[in-house]
Amino acid sequence: MITARDGGCIIPGCDCPPQWTEVHHVVPWQVGGKTHASNGVLLCWYHHHTIDSGGWRIRMVGGKPQVKAPHWIDPPGTWRTPEQHRAHDPKTRPQDE
Repeated sequence: MITARDGGCIIPGCDCPPQWTEVHHVVPWQVGGKTHASNGVLLCWYHHHTIDSGGWRIRMVGGKPQVKAPHWIDPPGTWRTPEQHRAHDPKTRPQDE
């Protein structure tokens, strides 16, 4: 379900495919975050392991993730819905032969 929704790493500009991602708890399980699709997003290894130190913020709104870039990338700090990942585009998926 998360893979179908996100299609890969949700950080803008990252094209890591879903098979190379990890599921990140938006609200950490240590503070009561549920292990459920409504609280999980796909992040590549790099973004998953630097999410707390890299300045990116993630929240869920209506069951969909929103991302806020670090201030040095987006000074106004606008929350954005990630663009549809390239994995959703039929032109980027392998065709059955």
